[in-house]
Amino acid sequence: MKKLVYSIFIDIPEDKLDNPGWFKDGVQVKTDKSLVTKNALKEHYNAIVKRQSNYANSIGADYIIFNNDKHYDEFMLMFEKEYPEVSEYDIINFYKHWKMKSCVDDYDVVCYLDFDVIPNTKEDIFETHDLTKFCCAHSNKLAHWGKTVDPIKYDTCIRNPATKYWNAHAMLLESGYNPDNDAFNTGIMVASSDIINQLGYFDDFKENLDMMTQLKNDEESMYPTNIQRVFGYDNETLFSYLVHSKNIEIEYLNGPWHYIVDDKFDDAKRVNPSAKMYHCINKKMDWFL
Repeated sequence: MKKLVYSIFIDIPEDKLDNPGWFKDGVQVKTDKSLVTKNALKEHYNAIVKRQSNYANSIGADYIIFNNDKHYDEFMLMFEKEYPEVSEYDIINFYKHWKMKSCVDDYDVVCYLDFDVIPNTKEDIFETHDLTKFCCAHSNKLAHWGKTVDPIKYDTCIRNPATKYWNAHAMLLESGYNPDNDAFNTGIMVASSDIINQLGYFDDFKENLDMMTQLKNDEESMYPTNIQRVFGYDNETLFSYLVHSKNIEIEYLNGPWHYIVDDKFDDAKRVNPSAKMYHCINKKMDWFL
């Protein structure tokens, strides 16, 4: 079995950074979160590549870090022509699915790691999961707030799992499916070539992005304004739509294999030392490098 672990690092220019801020009194708050992320990933580039590649080597897998090359430039150009409203942040997150699709020609099984994911094990992720299913974490607990809150108080950002839930809800309903869905976190994905092909992430890509545009701009939308205004072009929204519309079986990675390190931690001492994959949402990768 030929195995691949891969990640992506694209250094987004400052003038192309998006604003993932929340809303206050109907106005989006400006935040430097994207700049903080850019600087942290760039600062720890070599150490992250070493940690991820060492893990791949320990389980007998190839490791590839995809950077800004001609393939990415071609992918980016397509968006600039067809969907100029899509941020480069979102383009990169679609690109990770594109690379997963392209890699199945050469590999039997593939593991994607966001560039803020730090392995903390030598246990083989491919051997410990059911590769007849697509392995990925969900964020349903985080999305619950948005499913129950009064829409008047829905003041969250475009990247909140609740927003992704409602965006996928709208897509599924529009297409005639049961709209209930999972809010996913695609920071770590593990899948075989067969299940990647079943997912067919790009089979109807143009039609799906056109639907996202229509739902975001629908003046007669059934969704409250505070929810509809944060609809967008999120890779996890489309992933959830495809999983549920195509009945793709999922094995959830929540727990030690996708251990979220966020702002609730003051320092590394509070983090579970036995976690197998640290996903540093707070961008404190230096805690583990």
